[in-house]
Amino acid sequence: MKLYLENPKDSTRKLLEVINEFGKDTGYKINTQKLTAFLYTNNERAEREIRDAILFTITSKRIKYLGVNLPKETKDLYSENYKTLMKEIKDDTNRWKDIPST
Repeated sequence: MKLYLENPKDSTRKLLEVINEFGKDTGYKINTQKLTAFLYTNNERAEREIRDAILFTITSKRIKYLGVNLPKETKDLYSENYKTLMKEIKDDTNRWKDIPST
């Protein structure tokens, strides 16, 4: 699941309540140790306060979601995913050329 939160210091608390309620209703348990977030702020003091207030792991580079690397900056989506995927496809097709088939 991917979410965007404004005012994470306060809204994270409410989000965790909703997640816990969802778990009670469905029988699913969300592993809060695996929650990862990007933090977009230019205020160092605010960033420190948010890091202390939320349980999420804050990452600065990328989050892997459904096999796709989501970089913090959308301009890096191409280089993070397309180039490596194209290389894998080329390597696979080159390897498959030598496999005899009928």
